[in-house]
Amino acid sequence: MTRLRTANLLAAFAGEVTERVDAELKTHPNQTDSSVAALNVIGFWDGITNAELAKALKLSHTATVRLVDKLESQGLVEAREGKDRRATYLHLTAAGKKSATPSLVARCAAVEPYLGALTAAEEAQLAGLLEKLIRPLATDDFAVSHFCRLCSFAACPGEQCPMHSATE
Repeated sequence: MTRLRTANLLAAFAGEVTERVDAELKTHPNQTDSSVAALNVIGFWDGITNAELAKALKLSHTATVRLVDKLESQGLVEAREGKDRRATYLHLTAAGKKSATPSLVARCAAVEPYLGALTAAEEAQLAGLLEKLIRPLATDDFAVSHFCRLCSFAACPGEQCPMHSATE
């Protein structure tokens, strides 16, 4: 098998997985994954600033402010002042903590059927190969936050995460 064919197969499969996950995460046609991602990142990085969240989500400052305002109005996020009065520090409310979990579970459930085509040994091999491909992407905390923005931390706790172990 040529490298170009392997790259093509991987890209095609990644596109299919992305479409399936997007369909699972959207509760209405105009929804993006940014809300779920923001809740997940804020939950992981309690007290993150608007600027840090923008960097982790790769959104503009303005888009991040609008997103946080929307999440605050829904009672999911609380913005507080902190030691640096120029920054806004973000924390999940109890409703915010509950809100992200169903989407993250649905994301994993949407992809799980693909694994049914593999034996247990093949699944373990695939997991090892994915970890090998993922690990070098962990160039800094923001790269990790962006990559893991929709990860289920229950399914992949920090000590088992190839991204987190690469930055330690």
